Amino acid sequence: MKTKFFSLSSCLCVLFAASCFRAGAEGLERLKYNNPGLVVDLGVGLWAWPLPMDFDGDGDLDLVVNCPDKPYNGVYFFENNTGDTAKNKLPVFKPARRISKGLENVQVSYVNGNPRVLSPGTEHPDFLKTGLENGKKLPLPANIHPNKVRANMWRYVDFDGDGKLDLVVGVGDWTDYGWDNAYTPEGKWTNGPLRGFVYLARNTGTTAKPVYDKPVKVNAGGKPVETFGWPSPNFTDFDGDGDLDLLCGEFLDGFTYFENIGTRTAPKHAPGRRLTLDTDAKTARPAAWLAAQEAAKLPGSPHPLTMDLQMITPTAIDWDKDGDLDLIVGDEDGRVAFIENTGKFTADHTPQFLPPVYFKQEAEDLKCGALATPVGFDWDGDGDIDIISGNTAGYLMFYENLSGPGVEKPKWAAPKHLEADGEVIRPMAGYNGSIQGPAEAKWGYTTLSVADWDGDGLPDILMNSILGKVVWFKNIGTRKSPKLAAAQPIEVEWDGPQPTLAYGWLRPEGKALLTQWRTTPVAVDWNSDRLTDLVMLDQEGYLALFERAKRDGNPVLLAPKRVFCDEKGAPLLLSKGTAGKSGRRKICIVDWDGDGKLDILLNSSSANFLRQVAARDGKWFFQDMGPIVRQNIEGHDVSLTEVDFNGDGRPDFLGGAEDGRFYYLKNPRAK
Repeated sequence: MKTKFFSLSSCLCVLFAASCFRAGAEGLERLKYNNPGLVVDLGVGLWAWPLPMDFDGDGDLDLVVNCPDKPYNGVYFFENNTGDTAKNKLPVFKPARRISKGLENVQVSYVNGNPRVLSPGTEHPDFLKTGLENGKKLPLPANIHPNKVRANMWRYVDFDGDGKLDLVVGVGDWTDYGWDNAYTPEGKWTNGPLRGFVYLARNTGTTAKPVYDKPVKVNAGGKPVETFGWPSPNFTDFDGDGDLDLLCGEFLDGFTYFENIGTRTAPKHAPGRRLTLDTDAKTARPAAWLAAQEAAKLPGSPHPLTMDLQMITPTAIDWDKDGDLDLIVGDEDGRVAFIENTGKFTADHTPQFLPPVYFKQEAEDLKCGALATPVGFDWDGDGDIDIISGNTAGYLMFYENLSGPGVEKPKWAAPKHLEADGEVIRPMAGYNGSIQGPAEAKWGYTTLSVADWDGDGLPDILMNSILGKVVWFKNIGTRKSPKLAAAQPIEVEWDGPQPTLAYGWLRPEGKALLTQWRTTPVAVDWNSDRLTDLVMLDQEGYLALFERAKRDGNPVLLAPKRVFCDEKGAPLLLSKGTAGKSGRRKICIVDWDGDGKLDILLNSSSANFLRQVAARDGKWFFQDMGPIVRQNIEGHDVSLTEVDFNGDGRPDFLGGAEDGRFYYLKNPRAK
């Protein structure tokens, strides 16, 4: 039996490390733009449910937006400080003011011009005073569909013109879709689609004392109305003939219109027609359009009306007060768009709209869509720390620090899309790029590192995404004016055939690295040989070192080795799930405690501090010291990076959360 001896210095190091990860009890703070007069996209957190109304009673339309996510949960009031939207249809809104908690599936109805707010099975009668804090139960179960639902969208409407308020409910049923890993080896989805239905609960009582019949599906063209999930039904008179038509959104990015070809008192809806743009409106055809059409099994169109992202929630209202019904639409990343009705119709009498225009607000918090994945780096070579971030949409966004070095709370410019080879960077899953199926066609889930990958003295970008294909963008510009070439695959000198994932249909192409999706590719000189290595998850979810070497004078990337272990010597298995539960690990490598050894920050409720405690026999050993701060900002996950805005030489923490915001924590050892 061996006796273990500990030195006083090692004990002090452990005590210091423990104090470091506990010292952040005061909490994380959101980065602010600190830039008066700056205007940016209006946004809440993940999932925007817009409730346009005159919230403050001053006679003009404001935006109220429900956000059910974490950590930005709430109902937020964006004040229109400009005035009548008939004169200015695109006001710049004031920053958000939280008025209550947020809930899932919140919709607004307009009854005699007044807003009525519903969540599943519940009305919120004093919404203008207390938001969603107080609810009144409706005499129906919260789920009126026989299966479990995800979308559950309730609205009032006098469906048949008898003067009584009925209830309509849009439901999203995932039973046939299942969830993930249902592809053939050729990449064909074998499960069903998402299914979105619309129910009518007819009121046989009175508006004051309703009695609802058993809900039944609304028909169109002789069969139940169906969309690709997430229907968000709007019954209103779009064509001005006095009866109520139906317009629905979907889980992807498009809109379907069901014309009422009956009467106001005897509705009869025609088969659904996709909404298209006015052919005079110039807009780029969305890259994922064909994939979305195939997923939804709907006919294509050369000019589809689509949103930038998906999980869209339209509300019909005459926003610009010109006599026709526009759409105010929430997007998955928390933005809200105005889609203007042109007043024109297609040959088959479908209303036509202009492309979506996203509302703006006075800048407050920095925000990068949803599930932001920031990296702190001096991208423009001016001596201060900028931010480059990915997000669910698949963009890479550049946030320029305008303050110069040594400023702890910098002033920030509005974000800019990064481009490669002249095109905006945006990988998307398309029909079969996501292990979780075709419903994720418009998502990209980009995560990245910035480093000099090719040794030419200029910082490049490494990127992973929803696809699990790790690529890099060579900087062909200058240190102060970066310019990116088209993506190239990260290639590995494999020892034999490249290992494959145990799920999914995608297979490696040559030497190109195909590994776990949505996980950070960390470019770092791990072994201090002046060559940039790659640290990330291998195909089985272990944290691995892809070491850089030179062969015949050229840099190559060697096959991965599981050299990162816990304190007991077991390799670090960071992703234990398969298919949709795989990957999703965000990693930052940094000497967090200042002892001269590289540690690991790993996504958790904020970030867990994996302290390096030993290195021997070509392996490195880590002890999990727990979260660096007690505050929980985790939704799906937190993406983390180091920053040193104040230039004190100590790495501070910056976390990108599900709400798209950046959360800052000064390193506790700065105290």
